[in-house]
Amino acid sequence: MKKKINQLLNIIMGSFLGVFIGSGLYKYWHFRQHPDLYAMQSAPWYTGIWINGLFMLVLLAACMTGKVILMEKVGIRKKAALIFGIMFLTLTFIGGCYVLDNHGQVNAGYAVVPGVWAMICFAYYRSGKHD
Repeated sequence: MKKKINQLLNIIMGSFLGVFIGSGLYKYWHFRQHPDLYAMQSAPWYTGIWINGLFMLVLLAACMTGKVILMEKVGIRKKAALIFGIMFLTLTFIGGCYVLDNHGQVNAGYAVVPGVWAMICFAYYRSGKHD
């Protein structure tokens, strides 16, 4: 049963990633073909890609968390470290998008601080000094 759920999560993650890449490429192509349509908007043409990317990132993090929960032969501390690492990595990318969206006018700590915590969690997961 766990193997089937793991395969289903892999299919879901691959589908989300494929849809995101395809829709992003289409939006870029549409912008290149019809730039006047996007000149009328108050938001940049890539705003929809940012929103879709962040939504996809959260869904991928949820699927990865499900995959971690299904892992066998891994202790509870290592699972917790991996789940927290995934959550902090997601926050790192969201913070990076926030900094880029504001053209670097906000503090880069929105991306750096969760990134440091993600590295700490992943290092704890990879070390063999605990269960």
